Amino acid sequence: MSQSSARNRLVLPYRVHYAPPAWREVGRMSSEAFEALQQTLARLAERSKTHDSVAGPARHRVEGHDLELVYEKDPRASTLTLLAVTRLG
Repeated sequence: MSQSSARNRLVLPYRVHYAPPAWREVGRMSSEAFEALQQTLARLAERSKTHDSVAGPARHRVEGHDLELVYEKDPRASTLTLLAVTRLG
């Protein structure tokens, strides 16, 4: 296998960052909602390793906790940034 083929197959772990508006909302969550948020972000980051990213912010709903996440992925930096958390309902 050539060196460039090996480099293309290397998948780095995603880091998750929280933007200030997201941190404010996280501080108001119950521990159960925060755990669900962490699990959701881990799944989104894991999925980002194998799927092409869409440019710009994306939305995802955390079922059972009435939360909507706005996040952005940067595949080149292996980073997922949580931009905002909105309580629904």
